[in-house]
Amino acid sequence: MNNTANSNSIVVMAKYWQSGPVKTRLAASVGDPAARQIYKEMAEQFWLQLQSSQWQRHLWSADKGTATSLGKWLSNHSSLNVQPNSDLGQRMLHALQHTPFANWIGVAGTDAPDLSATYINDLVTSLTSHDICIAPTFDGGYAFIAMKKIHPQLFGDIEWSSPNVLRQTLEAARKNNLSVCLGKKIRDLDTVNDLKQFAARKFSWAQFI
Repeated sequence: MNNTANSNSIVVMAKYWQSGPVKTRLAASVGDPAARQIYKEMAEQFWLQLQSSQWQRHLWSADKGTATSLGKWLSNHSSLNVQPNSDLGQRMLHALQHTPFANWIGVAGTDAPDLSATYINDLVTSLTSHDICIAPTFDGGYAFIAMKKIHPQLFGDIEWSSPNVLRQTLEAARKNNLSVCLGKKIRDLDTVNDLKQFAARKFSWAQFI
């Protein structure tokens, strides 16, 4: 692996598709088997499109019991670790603090299909003049956040999985005098309405409705 990749890291927070609740809001509309299959195909596509010579991909499993299965499913990762039992902010912070990097580090989930390597490459160039860069989502959250130095203040006192996530994160950055670059707003997959949007754009895994 080249020196550029060794300098940059992306933490990917993921859940094994065959275990536990998966995309619960979507499952309430399309049923658990369909939601699980959609998540599987979407995550596989996302993992492939996140591959780049510019960074390492570090996989963090939501569950210790399925970590090995997750690592075999989403293979060719630089490391495989298990998320602690805590809220999303503390889990992301823990993963960031325990993943090696030299230049910049970012964190993402597996449910934002528009978060491509090209998008990330363009966004992280802003880190030459900003402390943080964020890929905002239409639902008021974000799909990706990256920084040259880890800032724990960004991961506490946030109403995770709410429309307030981005606003509260930006407020935390402002209070700590951290400059932020926002990328183009993208869509993640949470509800059947999101699924319809991706289906209209001809994503193969979204053709369930």
